[in-house]
Parts: sequence; structure tokens; C-alpha cells
Amino acid sequence: MSLKFTRPTLFVSLFLAAAAFAQQINMVLPSSGRVTSPVRVVADLSSTLPIHAISVFVDRNEVKHLQAVTPVDVYLPVAEGSHVLTVTAVQANGIQLSTSRAIEVAAPTNQRAMNLAIPSSTTSSSPLTYSNIEQMPGWYTYPDQGNPVCSSKPAIKSSPSLDGTSGQFYLGPRGQYNNCLWPILLGSSSTLTHFQLDTHYQLSNPSVAQGIEFSSNKHIGTQWYKFSVQCSYNKGVFSVWNTAGATWSPTGIPCRRPAAGTWDHLTVNTEISGGKAVFLSLTFNGTTYPINKSFYPTSKPNSESFGVHFQMDGDQSGKAYYAYVDEFTFKAW
Repeated sequence: MSLKFTRPTLFVSLFLAAAAFAQQINMVLPSSGRVTSPVRVVADLSSTLPIHAISVFVDRNEVKHLQAVTPVDVYLPVAEGSHVLTVTAVQANGIQLSTSRAIEVAAPTNQRAMNLAIPSSTTSSSPLTYSNIEQMPGWYTYPDQGNPVCSSKPAIKSSPSLDGTSGQFYLGPRGQYNNCLWPILLGSSSTLTHFQLDTHYQLSNPSVAQGIEFSSNKHIGTQWYKFSVQCSYNKGVFSVWNTAGATWSPTGIPCRRPAAGTWDHLTVNTEISGGKAVFLSLTFNGTTYPINKSFYPTSKPNSESFGVHFQMDGDQSGKAYYAYVDEFTFKAW
């Protein structure tokens, strides 16, 4: 028995075959609604085919001189008012992908894109608060150990996430126990002495991770105070960093390897007191533990700056994995 395709059947078959290669563009940022200029546009492409061209349009006007790189992550000056953002991409097979979003742009600001880490409070009576740090520009890469492949900055993702946008970090070890560290500078002040770091994180493959580390730091003149907290999966406990002694000091606070697809929630309270970096307490997945450890700082060039960092640790197997960081918040007062 032979099969014959009628014209409608053949058309549907060809359409489905093309659709299998023409996948989707996911516009992660901006969210629908009111935004400020410059507008950050982040878009992911699910296609596995090479992309030959990418275009971004504000209304019907194309933004010039964009490179065909994914994910798209650009800042655009957009006039006040209602607009439609459109991102298009042309695959290697010629199929064009497109997605659009309506936005309302508030009055323009003179704040440059690289200085968008603006605290929500700047008064002396309340903390400086930096929210969604994983989405900020200014991250850079520091291969902390070995010769790993590190993502240059967190890629903005819509999934997995808790609030619709998370920062994706990547560690590709090229050997045993390779680590990647990503710092970001948040600001400068001569008076801050109390700090709180709060974040959620999820690992793509917890079984191949040696551990993760979050840290804040503060310069006071030539003294550098570092508040690093490491969850070491092989030890099963949190450790805190002895800056002057350049070593990890274990606590009795449990830190177990997470199950795949789950979020961990970490909050660390610290202060500078008596010329030392003081680790006060740690809250992990809703349970608060006292730490009460303090260490002397180390000397560095004169500065009043402060910031945070995130680190991924590779284990003996040297297998790659992703970490997703969400709702990363830092308070200082």
C-alpha cells in the first residue's frame, strides 16, 4: 500500500518540520509595565541553530549596531511614554523569530547604565539597601583556583526564578577543585559598620558541586574586612573566612547538599567592631544560628568601598554546572 500526500497534508508536514527548527525568543527584561530609561533589554533564544542576525526595535525603529550574540543584553535610551519593544532573530535556516512587549517609560534619567546599583535608602537613619544584585551590571570574573571556564557575568534568566528573573552563573572546571568567583562593587562610604547579605540560590546539578560561597566586604582606610561564608558539601557545615589568617574557620552550622530543583535561602549578619570583622549570625532556610566569630582584617590600598561576591566551587570530578541566584539583597548601615 502506497501513501500519497495531498497538498494540505504536505503543507502541514513542511510547516511542522520548519516549526521544529524555529523555536522561541523569551524576553526576560523589561517586565511589562512602567520602566525607566535607559531600558535594559534581555532576551534568550531557545534555538540550537546558529543565529545570523539579531535586531531590536523600539516601536518600528531598529536599534543600530547590535551584534548577533545571545543572550541579548543591552541598555537602550528610550523617550518617555508608551512604546513597544520587539526583538527579532534570523536563524541559519532563514527562519525569523520575533517577540514583542508593551512598556511605559517614565521620565528619562541621567543615571548611566553602569551606575544602576542605586540603593533604595540613603539616609543615615536607615540601611542602604541594594536589591536584585544578580541583575546589576558591573560583575566581573575572577578565576579563584585552577584554570576553570567561568561565565563573564550572570546571565539573566526567567527560569528557574522566584520573582521572574534570576542570575545564571556557570563553572566549567578543567581539572579537580577549580573555582570561579564573581565580585561586584556596590558603593563607597566611610561610616558603614553593620551588614546583612540575603540571597536565594539553586544548583543545576548539586551532585557535582564542591560548595558555594557568598561574601560581602568593606574597606575602612587601608583595612579590608571580608565576610565570606562557605557552604562546603563534603564537610557538611558552613565555614567563615579568617581574613588575617587566610584560612577557613568551620562552624557547627549544618549545610547539606541540596536536592535538584530546590532553592536554598541564606541570610548572614555581620559587623565591624573593635577593629575586627565579626560574624554575628546566619539564617539558613528559616533556621537562625549564632556564629560569634571575629577576625582581624588585612591591609590593602586606601579605600572606603564595599561590595559583595559569589563563588562556585568544583569538586574532584571536574564536571560543569550552573548556579542560579535570585533576590540577592545587601543592606548596610
